[in-house]
Amino acid sequence: MSVFGDASHSSWRTLIAFGLLGLFNNISYVIMLAGANSISAAAVGLVYLAAVGPAIIVKASGPYWFHAVGYPPRMAAAAALMSGSFCLVALSASRPLQLLGVALASFQGGLGEASCLALSARYGSDRGPITLWSSGTGFAGVAGYAWVAALHVWAGLSFRTTLLAGNVLAGAWLATFFLLLRPPPPRPVPLPTSDGEEDDDTAASAGPAPIDPERVPLRPAAAGGLLPRSGSRSALAVEAGGSHVATGRGAGAGPGKPKPGGRTAAALSIQERRPAGAGRGGETGPGAAASLPPSALGPLGRLCLTLGLWPFTVPLFTVYLAEYSMQSGAWTAIGFPVTDAAARHAFYIYANWCYQAGVFVSRSSGMVWQPGMAALWAMPALQAGLLFFFLHDAVVHWWYGWTLLLPCFLTGLLGGAVYVNAFALLSRSVPPIQREFSMAAASVADSLGIACADVAGVLIQGCLFKINRIPGADYTC
Repeated sequence: MSVFGDASHSSWRTLIAFGLLGLFNNISYVIMLAGANSISAAAVGLVYLAAVGPAIIVKASGPYWFHAVGYPPRMAAAAALMSGSFCLVALSASRPLQLLGVALASFQGGLGEASCLALSARYGSDRGPITLWSSGTGFAGVAGYAWVAALHVWAGLSFRTTLLAGNVLAGAWLATFFLLLRPPPPRPVPLPTSDGEEDDDTAASAGPAPIDPERVPLRPAAAGGLLPRSGSRSALAVEAGGSHVATGRGAGAGPGKPKPGGRTAAALSIQERRPAGAGRGGETGPGAAASLPPSALGPLGRLCLTLGLWPFTVPLFTVYLAEYSMQSGAWTAIGFPVTDAAARHAFYIYANWCYQAGVFVSRSSGMVWQPGMAALWAMPALQAGLLFFFLHDAVVHWWYGWTLLLPCFLTGLLGGAVYVNAFALLSRSVPPIQREFSMAAASVADSLGIACADVAGVLIQGCLFKINRIPGADYTC
């Protein structure tokens, strides 16, 4: 059964597929970071920068072109990028080419995450796909480090061989999407009236409701567009000559007989039934964006929709800024004793293991604990408090011992909880017609937080090294 077959959206195959997609999508990123010292020992920060920059680009731009490229070609491109990144880093002798390979992994991760989050919206507001996707991404942190440890450290294989073996993950990604994942059900969309309000009665009396072509099981079109699977209910609306032509029954028309003008009433796309006063780009007066699908809006309208997601993106940005500032800054200057480089390295490794374990646990809790907006905003505040705690402790050493791994685990719990619940709340809060766009658009927030934290981490590490009289920092305050 391929991804384009018919199945229930709540099947176990769907849930397992989203979990595996999350695992395979993020594990290449983790493997690159786990081997950062092998890629660029003299400038590890370059690896971190290359691992986040391209993801920001694709996540920020994706909502403006995802509608023109189907899921199958996007998933195939992600697999090619994953395989290319492993091969380029493994087989290149120069650092610039290896960093390019890391950048390919970043592009793949951003493309896969934004696409899968958007795809989960096609399963309605069900928390299952989001939770399993989040759980898979959380487990990728543990699995990625375990991959490098098992093959490179314990089995004694070279880092090149460890990376080349990662090509099997690209094949597993493709198999999960094309063979395991069940398709979402097609969902009819009510037609908006001339005043911009949705008119369910009109749509019902006109015969079959129009199907938004961005919300049904799709097959790739010859020109790179999206077409519904022929023979399915989604074939009521197909892309033909730039307009949607129905094959169903319209008001006053016989089966398959279009009304004058070449369309049944049910075939009129939402884009063609814009509220009065809509411009060519799709923008209208205040509130019009809420009644239109993103595909009917111009760039400004889509930007406004993206900025309107701030109740969800601000917590995501904040929690990632705080936790990655701890990882790349505060935790690098903690060790028992702090002046011993080996002790600092040991604490950093175990702190990150505890953090990844916390992320996995909390990202897997989406179907158990369902907080509201108040809790979603409270958790980043607590995360910021943990950042200040570690900064203060790295200076005065008032709580100094291996029990510090407990707040490291808590850091992962808070970060993972904000991720899964931000997207789950977003999925339930936005209009269904905008859910798919919103999930992809909001995914840029965590990458922006990580990028800012990477810069802050360099400054934090330099200052803490100076305070603790530790030599070797690239930056000193």
